[in-house]
Amino acid sequence: MQQPATSGHLIYVVDDDAAAARLVSVNLEARGYRVRQFGEAFAALAAMDTGEPDLIILGPAINSAGALEPVSQFRRLTRAPIMVMSVRHETSDRLAALEAGADDYITKPFLIEELLARTRAILRRTSPREAEPISDVYSYRCGELQVDLTGTRVTLACEVVYLTRQEWGMLRVLVRNAGRVVSSEQLLQEAWGPDYGSEGEYVRAYITRLRRKLEPDPRNPRFILLNRGLGYRLTLGD
Repeated sequence: MQQPATSGHLIYVVDDDAAAARLVSVNLEARGYRVRQFGEAFAALAAMDTGEPDLIILGPAINSAGALEPVSQFRRLTRAPIMVMSVRHETSDRLAALEAGADDYITKPFLIEELLARTRAILRRTSPREAEPISDVYSYRCGELQVDLTGTRVTLACEVVYLTRQEWGMLRVLVRNAGRVVSSEQLLQEAWGPDYGSEGEYVRAYITRLRRKLEPDPRNPRFILLNRGLGYRLTLGD
């Protein structure tokens, strides 16, 4: 029997499909999560003033114009992870959601146990209480880019760069393997845990996001390089 969670994490469930939202909410509450359910994104966005969630599960109104705009709006307001649940199943739809700022994507209809497993995985990898793996690499510097793993601080040309927890997890793996090629599978599993590994489109989307934030010219990257067919490599530091 599934044991209730004891974390007390706050989760926003946002979906105009009331039946689907209720199904998700009831199952999360049964595992010990605190849940706030919203029928529209604007209400959830307004509620951010009263308490920032640990996770946002968002069902975009996919038939409306700008269906993914709420993802971008949430991302501008919070670093909390966002899981999109959608009837659209094409790779292009997943990539569009990730590009908009989502951290995970699950296709409707889904098994509730899959959603719960993804929820646990996201919260596990984004918890600020999560212990850092033992490593003798604590910092990275290459030209104007500096990464402080201990202080979880990134600067580019002396300007602080703000990363989401998921972006930080992926950068941390690259820093610890600076100068070496890291496969997509290794990136996902070391950054997010063993539940991931085959979602190559996630890696491409996150590398794109990191390059936009860290590279002076994202189209001609200097720091995060692609070794085609093998993986990604962070340029060896100074």
